[in-house]
Amino acid sequence: MNPKFDTTAIENEKKALELLASEVQKAKDDDQRNMLMAEIQKSAQKLETMCAEMQAEADKIRGANKVQSHVDAVVEVMLTREQRQRVLEQTGVDVPSVRIPDPTGELTKSMPTMEPEFIEESAISQANAFKELVADAEESFELESNNQK
Repeated sequence: MNPKFDTTAIENEKKALELLASEVQKAKDDDQRNMLMAEIQKSAQKLETMCAEMQAEADKIRGANKVQSHVDAVVEVMLTREQRQRVLEQTGVDVPSVRIPDPTGELTKSMPTMEPEFIEESAISQANAFKELVADAEESFELESNNQK
């Protein structure tokens, strides 16, 4: 039996993200653009959460065992004010926390001795991935808009 998942909410959030991306292109000043980018970041995080929840439900239905369920384990680390500032300066994206995959649990165990540079590099990497997501959404929206004309 193949259960059918309702992806309506995910599709709606994706459309909202695309609309926000199109609004960034129309922004008249940096304040408006920054406000829209913050909304895009919130929407992208919501979309990521929704997808993760659907994946968890699919794994549950599929009967994933405990070993497989750890594959999606992550550690979330809050950045210091200084780290946030450096990431923002390098990427243009404000990253309050970084989520790092930890399928074996070793990262969690070694967290007290973790190098702050590793956390910052992970945040920069995720910020750049977020920027690519936004750029892809903007490009998709632009292509869709041009095709509708």
